[in-house]
Amino acid sequence: MTGRRGSLIPGRLSSLLLVLALSGCAGALGQRAEAPEDESPADLYVELATEYLQRGQLETALERAQQAVATDRGSARAHYILAIVHQRLGQGDDAQREFAQAVKRAPQNPDYRNAWGAVLCAQGRHEAGLAEITAALAEPLYQGQEVALMNAAGCSRRAGRDADVERYLRAALEHDPRFPPALLALAERDYQHGDYQSARSLMARYSHTGAATPEALLLAARIERQLGNAQLARELERTLRQRFPHSPEVIEL
Repeated sequence: MTGRRGSLIPGRLSSLLLVLALSGCAGALGQRAEAPEDESPADLYVELATEYLQRGQLETALERAQQAVATDRGSARAHYILAIVHQRLGQGDDAQREFAQAVKRAPQNPDYRNAWGAVLCAQGRHEAGLAEITAALAEPLYQGQEVALMNAAGCSRRAGRDADVERYLRAALEHDPRFPPALLALAERDYQHGDYQSARSLMARYSHTGAATPEALLLAARIERQLGNAQLARELERTLRQRFPHSPEVIEL
């Protein structure tokens, strides 16, 4: 614990948000620029909820997040951590309500607007979602640009705006050339378009920074098979079967 809760909590919250971003609900990576918020009596509960969430103790995290909101209903951080917990528990309607409350109380916070935009996009409200994400991207000190751009790419994909998808993905790599989600997404895109050499180059870059997930292994195997490298493709497929025998990607082999 620390007595400087106001400076600690945003960083801890931000460390949780990349996972949400990659699963369709956005957030941030590392310490992010935020509109300043006053300290609140709810901050201790926010910190506790964040710690329990990091440990995977979701029910206890929910209790602490609910205590945070009950202690100070005006705290954007309290509503935000409660939204994240609801999201992790698969309680979409509750998460949506709390994200909206967080944005209402701290409309200049780019993390909150980015997350709310991703929620709107997931609901099919693409224009509204992209407007929120764009507002987050307009914050010049926002260090979560690459994550927000990934959300914009995902929202554009759902809206059928193919050209915008690539534009946003490449913009994400301009902000962080080693950003694994953008590398993997562009590699998948190039593979689908038949540009296998480019896809392979992107996967080579991904291999230096990203995890050997089932999705990545399957894509790498498919690329190598298309390039005529059957032996390497079989090795990648064997790795996929051995490391992730129960993954859906194994069925696709």
